[in-house]
Amino acid sequence: MREKTLIKIINKIIPEARPVPLAEFYGEGDLNESAEGIWFKGSEDIAKDEISIFEYHLDNETGGVHPKLNQILEEANWYWEPYDSGTLMAYRN
Repeated sequence: MREKTLIKIINKIIPEARPVPLAEFYGEGDLNESAEGIWFKGSEDIAKDEISIFEYHLDNETGGVHPKLNQILEEANWYWEPYDSGTLMAYRN
């Protein structure tokens, strides 16, 4: 699934994650424009179901990623990866 399509789906289902293209994280000229990836600007936010979008220190079945977000990424054949303890990214498998 393409980056833009996946961002639209995530925004519809779990908008608190605030997904944007990875290029927004790195800024202009710092990343190849064709590189696909997603930066979750809401990584440290809490969804309306009161579950954190990403909790780095939480050791659960989804590795601290919100279950709905984890499911969306898996179904799209993407994977998530922490950039640091408060920043979550996603990339195509």
